[in-house]
Amino acid sequence: MSIILDSLPTPEEFFRNYWNKKPFVVRGMIPSTVIRSLIDEDHLAGLAMEEEIKSRLVRKGEKQFEWTCHHGPFEEEDFADLGEKDWSLLVQNVDLYHRATAELLKHFNFSPRWLLDDIMTSFSPKGGTVGAHTDSYHVFLVQGKGERCWKVAHTPLKKEEYIEEISLKILKDDFEGEDITVTEGDVIYIPPKFAHQGVSLAPSMTYSVGFLGPSLSEMLIDFGQYLEEHNSDISRYMGQNLSGTAAPFQVAPDHIDDLKSFMTDVFDQDDFVQWLLHYFCAPVQTEDEYPDDEFDDDRDESQADFAKSIIENKSRVIKDPSVKIMFTPSKQPHRYCVSIGVVSFDLDFSDLTLIDSMAKEEPFTGEVFAGHVDILQRLLTRNILYRVNQ
Repeated sequence: MSIILDSLPTPEEFFRNYWNKKPFVVRGMIPSTVIRSLIDEDHLAGLAMEEEIKSRLVRKGEKQFEWTCHHGPFEEEDFADLGEKDWSLLVQNVDLYHRATAELLKHFNFSPRWLLDDIMTSFSPKGGTVGAHTDSYHVFLVQGKGERCWKVAHTPLKKEEYIEEISLKILKDDFEGEDITVTEGDVIYIPPKFAHQGVSLAPSMTYSVGFLGPSLSEMLIDFGQYLEEHNSDISRYMGQNLSGTAAPFQVAPDHIDDLKSFMTDVFDQDDFVQWLLHYFCAPVQTEDEYPDDEFDDDRDESQADFAKSIIENKSRVIKDPSVKIMFTPSKQPHRYCVSIGVVSFDLDFSDLTLIDSMAKEEPFTGEVFAGHVDILQRLLTRNILYRVNQ
């Protein structure tokens, strides 16, 4: 049965039939006008030469053990000797460094943007590939210029065995699946653990929009750190419900339950909600920063004046598409917890028009921030919102 769909599923259909369940292909899902605005191979190579940007060069070997992978930053001479086939350049987090590429995210609003990992972008000449593999995340593969042939498994791989002699995670054996040739604007959705391999038939750009959930250990560590830094009244276990059965060495089942309650009661408090939103919204490079950052007085005053002028002049602003938004009801009636990038705040239900305006990711008048100059100031300071040229 073919995985090619006639049209993009509705959000309800997507989560019911495809999310975590099976792959699909939609032809021409991304308009050519959008494809032409995305980062090209020359600018991609430029990013790969930057120190702070994660990049890789993968070369296909004639034999399994001859595959190679080198990590950036790269120099111009690294690209000069690559040849005209059988290699791939991959750069991560391109949405953070190329605003037009971040605009691609608007076409995936049927998926949970707050789980977005990044847009990884690759360029491959003819024959370029990173080999057959699986991913631990959901990915939408957007075909830019060029043409690629993908093989996509129909079912998740139960056991993964990789080539042992190389640093790349390339599947050792072939897998059953469907061959699909994609051209400009086509999109493939691949759930976690579904094997896939793409090979360029002509020089190609691929934009991989990945959605990745955190591990439990990562979340617990980060939440503990947040409590330590933001809750001066953090509670300590006092053993208040212990009985004689706890002396001297036994921990009875009811004592275990008591400890579980002590550890999990915090999940019903606003501390947890506020942390959770910030955890998913904070960008990768500032994930250890929380929203109470300090700025110097002169800059604060300048940004406050700028925010006031935007409101008074009804100037138009827009949210950076690479910045995530999350909001959810707080424990207080008619109040909402909001996180936008590294900025977090509370809002009354009546003020949620602010969120709706930003979430559309289209220009809107800054007048909606009347009464919330401080919030606008923080968003401008963090470059989350920026003024649209009049």
